[in-house]
Amino acid sequence: MLRNALYGYETPFLKPMIETVRNGNKEEAISWAFREVEKPIRRLKRKFPEYTTPRDCKRLGELYLEGRVPLGQVKAVVTELHGEASLLEGSDKALALSVCEGISSLATKRHALGYVFFYLTALKMNGASDSAVRKEAERMRLSYALS
Repeated sequence: MLRNALYGYETPFLKPMIETVRNGNKEEAISWAFREVEKPIRRLKRKFPEYTTPRDCKRLGELYLEGRVPLGQVKAVVTELHGEASLLEGSDKALALSVCEGISSLATKRHALGYVFFYLTALKMNGASDSAVRKEAERMRLSYALS
């Protein structure tokens, strides 16, 4: 389990998602993660309208994919977001960390799973039932398969 995440590689109901990511390629992981990070970015934006670092992370990641900025520049803003996440609490912290992990799939596809672990953690910390968390995990698995 990743530090601060309630879910991880040993979570039984996440085994199908873990296998789906492991069996996929890096490009699928990136494409999926970049679509998915919109959810936590929007949630953070609603609560903190002036907070732009999560959106900046995604924009720089997209620019990297277009060949317009180096990966080091993306990593720097992800590191900045990670530091800012330590100043947040509870589900907000988990949302920010989910964005970090999703954008970090640019470097390694396993970070797509970090996105899953932290996003589901944020949902649970925000009051989602176990059933709702499992349902979201299954939605994510099915949407990944469509990548």
